[in-house]
Amino acid sequence: MGEQWGFCKRCQWWQIEPSAKIGDATMGLCIDENLQPYRLLVSGNSGCNRFMKGPPAQAEGSSSHPPTASPSR
Repeated sequence: MGEQWGFCKRCQWWQIEPSAKIGDATMGLCIDENLQPYRLLVSGNSGCNRFMKGPPAQAEGSSSHPPTASPSR
């Protein structure tokens, strides 16, 4: 778990569509291990204290309503 709060668009636990561009309004799935059961669909401008700096993961279905992708990390 990260020690500080951060934006999803800069977090390795944010998973977006392979063709998506990273941005504030881009929607993706939070794949943090403890939050996976909730299938959280969050924007790049969202954030939390589970932040872990890194590039987002990518998988088809990450921005579906509800998300259909499986975590790719």
